[in-house]
Amino acid sequence: MKTLITTLNSKFIHTSLSLRLLYVATYKKFDIDFKEYTIKDSLEHIRDDIISMNIESVAFSCYIWNIDYILDLCHMLKEAKPDLVIILGGPEVTYDVEHFLSFTDIDFIISGEGEEAFPLLLDAIENHKNIDIEGVSYQGHISKTVNCVDLSYVESLDSPYCLPQDEKNKDKRILYFESSRGCPFQCQYCLSSLEKGLRFFSEDYLKKQLSLICQSSVKTVKFLDRSFNADARHALMILDYIFKHHQEGQQFQFEINADVLHQDIIDFINEKAPAGLLRFEIGIQSTYEPTNKAVKRIQNFQRLSEVVQQLMDGGKCDLHLDLIAGLPYETYERFAKSFDDVFAFQAKELQLGFLKLLRGTSLREDTETFGYIYQEEPPYEMKESKWLTYEDMKKIHIAEDMLEKYWNSGRFVSTMNEIMKREKSPFSFFYQLGCFYECKGYKKVGYQLDELFYYLDTYLNNLDDHERLIQDYLGQFKVKPKRWYEPTLSSKQRKEVIHYLAETYHLSSELLFRYAIVEKLSSGYLVAIYKDYQCMMEIYK
Repeated sequence: MKTLITTLNSKFIHTSLSLRLLYVATYKKFDIDFKEYTIKDSLEHIRDDIISMNIESVAFSCYIWNIDYILDLCHMLKEAKPDLVIILGGPEVTYDVEHFLSFTDIDFIISGEGEEAFPLLLDAIENHKNIDIEGVSYQGHISKTVNCVDLSYVESLDSPYCLPQDEKNKDKRILYFESSRGCPFQCQYCLSSLEKGLRFFSEDYLKKQLSLICQSSVKTVKFLDRSFNADARHALMILDYIFKHHQEGQQFQFEINADVLHQDIIDFINEKAPAGLLRFEIGIQSTYEPTNKAVKRIQNFQRLSEVVQQLMDGGKCDLHLDLIAGLPYETYERFAKSFDDVFAFQAKELQLGFLKLLRGTSLREDTETFGYIYQEEPPYEMKESKWLTYEDMKKIHIAEDMLEKYWNSGRFVSTMNEIMKREKSPFSFFYQLGCFYECKGYKKVGYQLDELFYYLDTYLNNLDDHERLIQDYLGQFKVKPKRWYEPTLSSKQRKEVIHYLAETYHLSSELLFRYAIVEKLSSGYLVAIYKDYQCMMEIYK
């Protein structure tokens, strides 16, 4: 029986570790392969491509971002090939099996981890055996088991991280890695709260896999651990290994719980970490204690603040901080305060997410208690609650859009840092900027970079900010860009200034005439030279 394991990723750069784990668990015994598509691909093209492989069964990995596409695709596949066996697995289908089996195109659903159940299911289908497998459901039979695989079994399989199928694009895609499974916390909005216990892969196994990765061409490695620092010794072992064995240009990304980050880890990072090697995602979600208690997210914000500040001061890792809008008890005004509390760290990125009422989570079961109205279809995003009206949510979305464009993009660093020195409420600034956008009818999508600079300059209407924006803009390019602003020097003045700079600072006038943009600022002459596909920028008096 020829089988395909597949999924639809949200972007080409993403990869699915689950496909690769199922593949290494089955390829020695079955005629099987894996292939990835994206949600931007035509479903007709995916259907035709799958049908052309002459497979007899197909298994999909399902998440909130791809489930609708997959269900449509399953229907299209069954219409084209009625005898095709369709298997679903993944977090989106694990906790509401009855709902997804109501789609008659689905033959089987595997709940939980599939490395053991999947090959058993393939064997049963291929050899027409009675299917009584833990965690496997089908029409007329619902398994209440959510599979949890012994990690020693996973360690006995071939490595899912260095497969021949991945060699071609390894340097262009994110490699997802796991050093543990499960989560020690019980956040009521998260599916990880439904998993029991926290399990770690062995040190020998992890070092062997990391050695393969560090010797490969991969550039970005993202750990899937829900709380990388849950065990300090384990975390230090991994950090020490990658500090010693990484290649230049690689980056490792981790999700951490900052308020319980051991001081030894902080000190080790600040003393030993190569610059640019680490990126930490820190889920703060809210700084309002009643909200955190309601969702069973216990955190010490004072200690969290100390840890974040130490990491910021150390300058060894990029920080990505997360907030969630829509949690219980947090009004519009109180959320704005959480935003300002977290923004005060001025981390490289602040992601403002919106509460999603995921299937199986306790918060979804308590929607009536909290007055939640949410999208009935994925991603089940909250629309309003007892504490936030629909209009409140629209305002937060407006602020989030500006946050993404002007802070998280990293294109306005000098200007935004200066603005935030004088703003009492960063949240209010982003919201008011968004309202200005609405009033002016500025583009929200399909804009050019120069337009973003022009929009912000028009809103600020300040000479100092205008000059900082010019510097931020010119530093974005490796070849001469078009101006969004009026030149500060006439053609005649430019010639005079270039002769002055060449004579005074012993610069090449030919270099300046051919490759430079020269502007007159309050602080002096800004010279941006674009040569050999790089930008050199300096201010001369």
